[in-house]
Amino acid sequence: MIPAQETVGAVVLALLELDAGSVGPLLLSRPFVVGPLVGTFFGSPLLGAGLGVAIEAVTLEEMPLGGRLDISAPVAAGVAVWLAAGPCALPAEAAFPVGLAVGWVHARVELFLRRRRCAHVRRAQACLAQARPPKLGLELSAALSVQVLTTFIVIITAFLAAGPALSRLWLLLPETLRSGARCAVIAAPWLGAGGLAASLYRHIRARRIP
Repeated sequence: MIPAQETVGAVVLALLELDAGSVGPLLLSRPFVVGPLVGTFFGSPLLGAGLGVAIEAVTLEEMPLGGRLDISAPVAAGVAVWLAAGPCALPAEAAFPVGLAVGWVHARVELFLRRRRCAHVRRAQACLAQARPPKLGLELSAALSVQVLTTFIVIITAFLAAGPALSRLWLLLPETLRSGARCAVIAAPWLGAGGLAASLYRHIRARRIP
């Protein structure tokens, strides 16, 4: 039986994820918002904010629109903070890469769903071709429901499987790997800032070229 706390958390995060590209966006799904929210729920707002900022930094250039999506930022942040501040109590350096990995998996699932949404368009076109009003509300509700359900499945799997497994495995890893993970968390904001600066430089340079 799925614990109630994990179920509610996965549902809330799945609904927040809609803000990333399906509804909004209102920035409610950004890691710098999701991280502190989840952290505050467990009484660790600073831990949530720290992981949220770290994941925000490495996904800052991610625009979850169209056919390109490398990492689902809200899923990555929500899972990372939940595993670090929640019942699993993973070290932040362990929760950080797990969150990114789950965000990557969810992005692959979402891209698959986006390709399948062409069926909704075809049904609407068929209705128009027959001079019938398309059921846009029904089609939209169906697409969003599938999105929420698949996001929920990815997140609850991470909560119930990846977190407990890693909490047992983490202490068995060599200290070299654990130290490297700590360095990655510390370096993430700086790497993100460097990537953003490089991107801005490329945009400025491209505008100057006639």
